[in-house]
Amino acid sequence: MSARSPESSRMRGLLLVAGREIRVRGLSKSNLISLAITVVIAGVLAALPTILDGGDSDTEVGLAGAAASTMEGQLEAIGGYEVTVFDSAADAEQAVEDGDVEAAVADGDLYVDGRVGTELQTVLESAWQAAAVHGNLSDAGLSDTEIQQALTTRPLETVNLSDSESDSVIGYFTGLIISILMFMMLMMPVQYIAMGVVEEKSSRIVEILLTSLKPWQLLGGKVVGLGAVALVNLVAIVAVGLGVAAATGLLPDLPEGTTSAALSSIGWWLIAFALFGTLAGGVGSLVSRQEDAGSVLTPLVMSLTLSYVGSIFLLNAPGTTFAQVLSIVPPFSAIAMPTRMAIEPVPFWEIAVAIALLLAAAAGALALGAKLYSRSVLYTGSRLKLTEALRRAA
Repeated sequence: MSARSPESSRMRGLLLVAGREIRVRGLSKSNLISLAITVVIAGVLAALPTILDGGDSDTEVGLAGAAASTMEGQLEAIGGYEVTVFDSAADAEQAVEDGDVEAAVADGDLYVDGRVGTELQTVLESAWQAAAVHGNLSDAGLSDTEIQQALTTRPLETVNLSDSESDSVIGYFTGLIISILMFMMLMMPVQYIAMGVVEEKSSRIVEILLTSLKPWQLLGGKVVGLGAVALVNLVAIVAVGLGVAAATGLLPDLPEGTTSAALSSIGWWLIAFALFGTLAGGVGSLVSRQEDAGSVLTPLVMSLTLSYVGSIFLLNAPGTTFAQVLSIVPPFSAIAMPTRMAIEPVPFWEIAVAIALLLAAAAGALALGAKLYSRSVLYTGSRLKLTEALRRAA
């Protein structure tokens, strides 16, 4: 048998710790129930615009008379109407009475049973007038080609006077969901990492584990394991959200860049989790009691909270200089940039700068968190100050 290489042995120790975290946290009943509930909520939120819109069922209308074929073409061009052509006006009237169609038009008469919606009446009147003009031009001796040329007009071209697309309700809604999701999926695992470190210190289990593992293996395994659990949850939520939006036909109507922003949020989350997760393990090692964990976690929690609050501000004023800076400067960019990308086009150079700065911050956080952990994890007693921990020998 060949000897196991030192590199593989070190990775094996890290993966053993990661596997333990996945089994304890990821496969726990509470996490599975929480994931199921969150996925259902994500699906409902993605389908909410379609639900509120009342669905895409076509309105059934009936037509009869000489103008029926022309009106049918008009309604098919508009879309959203299921047309039935009857042989006579009497048949169309009977269909309305029987409830087979919501309204019918025959020889200049509009048949309804009770009240008709304003939108439906306007569309039918418009289609009838277009058919009447077509008939008048035909009676005047114009050919179908000449009639088509006479009736063809250039459609209105929309000129958007706004500097951004942030006025879109769907864009705002999507950006809000991304910011909330990023905040929650960072806050929960970060707290789990810190609490897990404190728990192992207070129970003295860490002293036993470090007889066969290096400090970086223990901390790295905890971050990787809990990160894998949170990543699976995040991917599931994003996949369900986009899947439901595609199934309901809402996906093409989303603002440009929304889909890429939702998918890229996974990458932003990975970098942010490396930053906050390792720092959480490092500061968690400064205390030996669970009741003291909150005090050392406060700076991280405040940083995440400010990032989320800044993203909410960005939703309302994405074009401001403050919003632009917020989406580039770490750690705020982890939440602010994917939120901004969901509601307006962002220049590529800004995205590239934000990624580079966030990666640099994550690298610094990894070094600091690992140093704090290795120098403080075996310390017992009152809370260890940050400066004291950095001066201690590893």
